[in-house]
Amino acid sequence: MNQELITKRLKIIEDLQEEIKKIRNSIQDALDNDADYQALQETINNNRVAVKESKDKISEKAVIKELELQLKEQRNALKEIKEVLSQELADYYRQEGTMEVEDHNGDIKRMKFNVSLIS
Repeated sequence: MNQELITKRLKIIEDLQEEIKKIRNSIQDALDNDADYQALQETINNNRVAVKESKDKISEKAVIKELELQLKEQRNALKEIKEVLSQELADYYRQEGTMEVEDHNGDIKRMKFNVSLIS
């Protein structure tokens, strides 16, 4: 595959993304101009405020604060372990040349690589 094909596909992707954006904006304009929809949105927004106030009141309790801290710590630990595993799987693939690995239950898991471009 050469650079010209990649460049062509990137242009197609950019054009499609722009078209999707235009369509999405048209849909949003139609919703913004509908009185019934706007009235329902206002009701939803009022309910959101009430729910947030209730949640904030409950979140002030010490037990809930401790649970939220534990949750944050566990999520951070999970994120770190996943990053380490990702690197280890890439290294394993380079060394062994196989896309499969056996898990702790004896099940075969297949690796999936995801490559993307960043600006």
